[in-house]
Order: sequence, then structure tokens, then C-alpha cells
Amino acid sequence: GFMRHGSLFSGIGGFDLGFERASMVCKWQCEIDDYATKVLEKHWPHVHRERDIRQCGEHNLEPVDVICGGFPCQDVSRNGSMSGVYGQRTGLFQEAVRVVREIRPECVVLENVSGLLDGGIGEVLWNLAEIGFDAEWDVLPACAVGADQIRERVFILAYTKHGRLARRRGIDCVEATCLYST
Repeated sequence: GFMRHGSLFSGIGGFDLGFERASMVCKWQCEIDDYATKVLEKHWPHVHRERDIRQCGEHNLEPVDVICGGFPCQDVSRNGSMSGVYGQRTGLFQEAVRVVREIRPECVVLENVSGLLDGGIGEVLWNLAEIGFDAEWDVLPACAVGADQIRERVFILAYTKHGRLARRRGIDCVEATCLYST
């Protein structure tokens, strides 16, 4: 059957659109921004939606095969506060890790700015490893999939030790997302 995914820090649904085009079904979204939520409501009217990741978990999100999300970048962006991966906004990645620990998907796909490589990616990978996920990552520029800008982004693909098949599916999803969200 179809793989099910949930999206954290959903934005206007770039991951969700890419994952749908990779034949996945969106079961839930979490987005706190009012404008972005209106866009999600228009395009995914029947999908369960939560606003605040700090209020999300196994009590209000159904199990899914994949969890995705582009967690806040302000504290690691080269144009941002540079307060680091545990800063007020970027530190919300820890909430994403908590949700992953509670929901136990096969696969996790996270995205952030390339500034994460300047000192935060190790912490993100450590947090994922602590809950049983192996991970790999790469930097993909938007121009690699036809956009007219560089816009480098780090994609982290994490999977359970049993989730080798999920790794291949996750790569397919990342490729679809890159193609459709630039």
C-alpha cells in the first residue's frame, strides 16, 4: 500500500507536495504560522493539522512511515542570529526528535540551511542516533534541480537500523521534494 507521512514545520507544504508526487499519503501536518496554515488548509483540507510542535506527540498524531520537516533555521543561518543549534528557534529540532521517538517512523527526512554544517549538524545527528536512527546527509543546491538560484540546503535522511528499505524510499522522497518544491 501507500506509505504514510507526517510533516513537522510544514510551511506551505513543499515536502508534502513532493512526497505526494512520490506516491505517499499525508496523514498530518504541524505548522504554527498563520499564513502558511491557510495555504495548507486550502491544499490539504482533510489532513489532520496541529499548530504547535511542543503540543504534538503520540497522543494527537497517528503513526506514519515517514516524518519530514524543515526545522527553523534562524539560529544557524549565516544571515541569522548565529546563536547555534540550541537557539530559541532552531532548538525546536529537539521537539521534532521527541515526536520521532514517540511515533517511531521507519524514516525521517529533515531539511535546513547549509549554515547547519558550521556547527549544528553533529548535534542533530547525535540526537537522532540516541533514539536509534542512522543518518546520512548531503547539501543540495536548488540549481541542481533547475531553479535559477543556488539556495543550498542540507537534507538529512535518517532511518532505523531495520529501515534499510525506508532509506531507499527516503531517497526517492528527497528527490521528489527537491524537484517540486524549488
